[in-house]
Amino acid sequence: MVSLTGLVNAWAQQTPGRTTTPQTAEITLDSTTVKQDSIKGDIVTTIKYTAKDSIVLNVQNKLVNMYNDANIEYGTMSLKAHTTQLDYKTNLVTAIGTKDSTGKALGTPVFKDDAEAYEAEQITYNIKSKKGKIRNVVTRQGEGFLHAEVIKKTQGDALYGVHSKYTTCDLPHPHFYINASKIKAIPGKKIFSGPFNLVFGDIPTPLGFLFGYFPTPKKRSSGLLIPTFGEARQRGFYLRQGGYYFVLNENIDMRLTGDIYSLGSYGLQLQSMYLKRYKYRGNISMSFSANKNPVTAANEATLGPGNINREPKSFWITASHTPTTLRPGGKWSASVNAGTQFYNRQNRYDNPALALNNTFSSSVQYQFAKPTSPLTFTASALHNMNTQTGVHNFTLPDASFTVNRQTPLRWFKKTGTGTWFDDIAISYSGNVRNLISTQLDRSTLSGVSNLVGGTPATTVLKLNGKNFRRILANADYGIQHSIPISMNSIRVFKYFQLSPGLSYNETWFFKKFDYNYIRDLNAVQIDTTKGFYRAYTYSASTSMSTRIYGTYIIKGKKIEAIRHLMTPNISYSYNPDFSKKYTRAIQVGRPDIENNIPIQYLPIYRNLYGVPTSFMQSNLNFSLTNNVEMKVKSKSDTASTFEKVSLIDNLGLTSGYNFAADSFQLQNVNVQFRTLLFKKLNVFSNAVFDPYEVSKSGRRVNRYSFNNGKLARLVNANLNLGMELNPEALKKGSQNTDQAPRTNRPSLETNQNLVAEYVDFKIPWTLSFTFTASYFDNPASQTKEQISKSLGIDGSVNLTEKWKITYSSGYDFQYKKMTYTSLNIYRDLHCWEMSISWVPFGEFQSYSININARSSILRDLKLSRNRGINWR
Repeated sequence: MVSLTGLVNAWAQQTPGRTTTPQTAEITLDSTTVKQDSIKGDIVTTIKYTAKDSIVLNVQNKLVNMYNDANIEYGTMSLKAHTTQLDYKTNLVTAIGTKDSTGKALGTPVFKDDAEAYEAEQITYNIKSKKGKIRNVVTRQGEGFLHAEVIKKTQGDALYGVHSKYTTCDLPHPHFYINASKIKAIPGKKIFSGPFNLVFGDIPTPLGFLFGYFPTPKKRSSGLLIPTFGEARQRGFYLRQGGYYFVLNENIDMRLTGDIYSLGSYGLQLQSMYLKRYKYRGNISMSFSANKNPVTAANEATLGPGNINREPKSFWITASHTPTTLRPGGKWSASVNAGTQFYNRQNRYDNPALALNNTFSSSVQYQFAKPTSPLTFTASALHNMNTQTGVHNFTLPDASFTVNRQTPLRWFKKTGTGTWFDDIAISYSGNVRNLISTQLDRSTLSGVSNLVGGTPATTVLKLNGKNFRRILANADYGIQHSIPISMNSIRVFKYFQLSPGLSYNETWFFKKFDYNYIRDLNAVQIDTTKGFYRAYTYSASTSMSTRIYGTYIIKGKKIEAIRHLMTPNISYSYNPDFSKKYTRAIQVGRPDIENNIPIQYLPIYRNLYGVPTSFMQSNLNFSLTNNVEMKVKSKSDTASTFEKVSLIDNLGLTSGYNFAADSFQLQNVNVQFRTLLFKKLNVFSNAVFDPYEVSKSGRRVNRYSFNNGKLARLVNANLNLGMELNPEALKKGSQNTDQAPRTNRPSLETNQNLVAEYVDFKIPWTLSFTFTASYFDNPASQTKEQISKSLGIDGSVNLTEKWKITYSSGYDFQYKKMTYTSLNIYRDLHCWEMSISWVPFGEFQSYSININARSSILRDLKLSRNRGINWR
């Protein structure tokens, strides 16, 4: 080993301008050891260099040549290559690679400067001016890769490329690229190009433009959003979702987009997301749509049936706010989903779940709780709407205060006495609620209402400023208190568990109603009196249960035994009669016309929390559940080990008897059955039986059916069969696990234009089907018995490693037609993706074809073809 210290010092101390006879001194280092050294001279910073094979130092010409895995480090710059040369006269570093006997490249130069990296065939770099020339380079810029024949690097970090390619494909020979003769790149910011065109699979296409701009930020940045194009039958050609993306700061962004149609319709959307790390996250979206040609009764025949454009102007708002920590104390959460009646049906045809849904709800909630305290406070503002009926319900506020289960007797004793008295527990729940609804019940409105003949009529008002006072004046508000008293189960007769309990409920009302029947009008006059009123109820209950085991020993080759578990439960509850206290009996009808004058029991108070029990309840309820298991020899073990196999998961029966009722004391009998056949087929069935007879006119008769030799009458029944298969399920042999098997099953909630978001190529195939059958007996109707059957099937299959098909369909046997059907094809193109979605028939008939780059930078480089549901 030869030290370079003396030679380097002598070199550095040479007198400037002194001429000497040219002499060359070369020192070759031992190739068996890598030695790190440094040279200080006119260079500002120390240069460190290493080589695996040898370092040759030319002192006279101030050259350092390094061979085999050479590495040079100078400040933030580093260079690795097979062969490098450092020239101290010109401050140039030159690096080249080599090839082995088979022609494979070895030691390709890799240049790094801060966070930027370049891989090239040859690199020449001035370490003083920080300028360089790189040949046949590949460098990563943001999410993309820049290929160039020659790149010049300036002192300001700008890169100028000749015969360049820009792509998001990470292969040495990319599947596609943007071909440009000249490119300027500012690392970490953007790339500019002159005229360019798109090349697919080495085939040039005419797709391109006169200039190109591609942002390549290290952080999020604002930029344009390119719209998609298409055509809708009623609105014409369109450009949709075009606009601008704003990065307001590191925690908040905003997306402003718009739609424009050739026939005059337009739309606007504003979306924003925010995130505060370790605290909360949320989003808000506001959409507005103006329809130029809405459907009316006059032009519906011209535009065709099934048209969904019903509103000239519509809007929709969605928002959410979620805490991201579980710290004790107060926390806010919100979920908003509201808008005009027909917005989703007119504008969300790409999402069948939203377009078909009729009910939407919103809530804003504040909750305060501490783990060390039994107290919990919750305040909410709720809203729900039905787009089919147009009814809006607002609950503002809805506040509750609860005290968790407490055992007062243990407060005064350090240790319990061991008796059941120690376990007497009490809890409290208080609720304040104010309900504002656009649906007004005329039985609780001041004035005259026609209550003759059954259910009181209702009025639905439109939610606008004109009706605001009327809606607000009929707000329903009150306060409810609930105090349940319970205790732990008490063992009686050694094998039975007894659980008694008491409950006290009190409601405070602020409106009272007086009723007066007007014979001449055959209507009821309602007078409202405001004040403070109390309504209280109390009840008692107890239940007793046990478990009965039965085992049948077989000792066979495969079956060891069968066990039967029965769990009977019997309970009793009592509620006093409050009918005279909180309701008023009123005769509605004319005696000279009707022989039997109907009597209606109308509530004295507004029934926000429900009318207190009108009649005494003395119910005896009973239930019986059965579970059957089989102990079999395990197939996966050669030893004599056994496993449990469920034959019947649940076979249950429930019913009851009301001793206080004057008729029909015995309640309907409910039967349920659930099991898993062949470890794959889920079976669920339930039925309801009526123990009473039915007259020829269809009315129930207070006489048991078994008096005529019939056990009971089947009222309704349901049968559900379901199976979901995939390779994992077959391998395990069962789907009865805590986690659902992986699936590619599409659903109505899936945006059909985003197939790639839920496709998993790791699953070669899936198959799932459901069969549903129901029976309903209504003796009072003409059809009496109604039977419906439907079959649903969906799944996926991988044609190859890069091709996948997903499907979903079904058949309704009652209406003899197909249910919602969709077919989706997905192709993995490595750096590109293609999806084809097709809904062949029905209200949402449509298809779409999308081909786009996977990178978000080049997401707008896409080919799309859409055909909406309104096409004919």
